[in-house]
Amino acid sequence: MRRILVQLTLAVLVLACADKATSPSKQTSVNSSGPLGASGGGSSSAAPTMLLCANPSGSVFARQTSCHPSEDVLDPVALGLVGPPGPPGTPGISGYELVSHKESVAAGATSQVHVECPTGKKVISGGFDIETPTDVKVFSSEASDGAGNFIDHGWTAMVQNAGTVARQTTVSAICGFVQ
Repeated sequence: MRRILVQLTLAVLVLACADKATSPSKQTSVNSSGPLGASGGGSSSAAPTMLLCANPSGSVFARQTSCHPSEDVLDPVALGLVGPPGPPGTPGISGYELVSHKESVAAGATSQVHVECPTGKKVISGGFDIETPTDVKVFSSEASDGAGNFIDHGWTAMVQNAGTVARQTTVSAICGFVQ
């Protein structure tokens, strides 16, 4: 079973939707130059568009062309996913990427699993994935150095493996240039 913080998902959606969100409508689309909207090259000058779609159970999906017939189109602005515009000529967040670090935690051990953003980038959000939730307990998942100090360029999860064999824990961070 995988656990990822809601922050991580929302941050990806914010970044994917922030560029071209418009006022609420059934045809709201957004431009994204990141992983969700990557177009794979080519010479087309048309920007890839993404839609946020919700199914009846409440799950949200980023779709490239259109929502499925049973899904509703969501407006990122109405959801509060787009912040106020920044000063003219400044992009806000750019160059975002997901960085991860996987570590084996010995049986009966407690460990700080940490990942750093590339030089110059700041952490926007983060999360974790544990191999076995019945054995591995997560005590914290935060932007810190693992020694109790909050930082702006890395993510740490403190985990304990209460099982009898080593288990994997992966910590991930969304990083970007923030202006």
